Amino acid sequence: MSDTASELLVVANTPGLAESGGGHAAKGLDFQRWWAVFRMVEMELANQPDFLLLFETVQDVLELDSAVIPTRGRIYQVKKKDRGEWTWSALTGTKTPSIKSKSSAAKVSTPLFTKVAESALGKLQASLSSFNKLDVEAFFVSNAGCDFPLAAGGSAATSIPCSLADLAPTHAKLLSQALHSISATENKYPDLTKLKLQKVAIHPDAPSSYVIKAALDLLSERSPLHAGQAASFAESLVMKISPLGRHTDTCASFGELVKQRGFSRQEFSAALGALQTIPDHQAHLEGWLMQLQNEGADFMLVTSVRMYATRIVREQLAGSGMAIDQFNDFCDDWLDSNSPGPQIRPYCDLALAALKIKFSGFRDEEILARFLMRAIKKCVDPN
Repeated sequence: MSDTASELLVVANTPGLAESGGGHAAKGLDFQRWWAVFRMVEMELANQPDFLLLFETVQDVLELDSAVIPTRGRIYQVKKKDRGEWTWSALTGTKTPSIKSKSSAAKVSTPLFTKVAESALGKLQASLSSFNKLDVEAFFVSNAGCDFPLAAGGSAATSIPCSLADLAPTHAKLLSQALHSISATENKYPDLTKLKLQKVAIHPDAPSSYVIKAALDLLSERSPLHAGQAASFAESLVMKISPLGRHTDTCASFGELVKQRGFSRQEFSAALGALQTIPDHQAHLEGWLMQLQNEGADFMLVTSVRMYATRIVREQLAGSGMAIDQFNDFCDDWLDSNSPGPQIRPYCDLALAALKIKFSGFRDEEILARFLMRAIKKCVDPN
């Protein structure tokens, strides 16, 4: 291992540097996962040569510039907030500094820093100070802004992003003292330029919409014929990374750490490549569903078939899902033995009747969706 990878392994195995507790609520984790996919899309759009995201390793997400020999890193705390902005006390564990007149200066009490270590920025600073060889910076990322005044005027709530060195002098001085209070090095004060605040336009109640838009931008640039599958692509990536934060065992090597908790640009590119090998089945399916509806098929049935078809594409992209080899083999045999006529509805009715006998555990809508998607694959992408 390189020196930086060795150091990273030591830090990753240090208790207390991974996030735990309230941030692991289902809604909070959902927000983190969608943000992580957005960050990967963002890096891909920027043509970043390589990247690796490690989940629940050092804070919520640790981003590295290489999956093999990292030289730079970003530590992220990714937190949703349902209402309002983040307050100074919530993020720093200290009271908001106030401007005192000279006559009242003697009455100013020494600030207490007992809650700094457990605050969001305190935890980020503790993680930062754990690294000596790897060049790292830390970000507090949220859908909500922070009501911190800036030296240049305005607030950090509307500045995206900004470093803590940009804060008003009274706030920057207090924060430097507070973060220094948890440092093991007496003479070394924190570098506030390496601690940053970032607001993202991802809504905690609907995190997918903004991320799917970013995926659409990527696919429109890289694979225009598959832009219509942006939602399935983004959802498949969320499915892939969701289990990665569940591993909490101590890792014996950097490679094991990457395998357990990491998602690399190589894997992202593989998912993008897998999408490009799948014809836009949805476009073909839409034509068939419209014909089914014109021939009198129930609107709700058609809607349900469309929903199941979207799930099937997501399964294909994620490389996961139910074992359906027997189903596909049966469909292939049936398709070879039964030629379609001028109308699609009688053909689907015959197929449904045959498949229900063999696969009674499936809902009718799912059977039709899987049958139609298999028929499209056989006609459009026989290889």
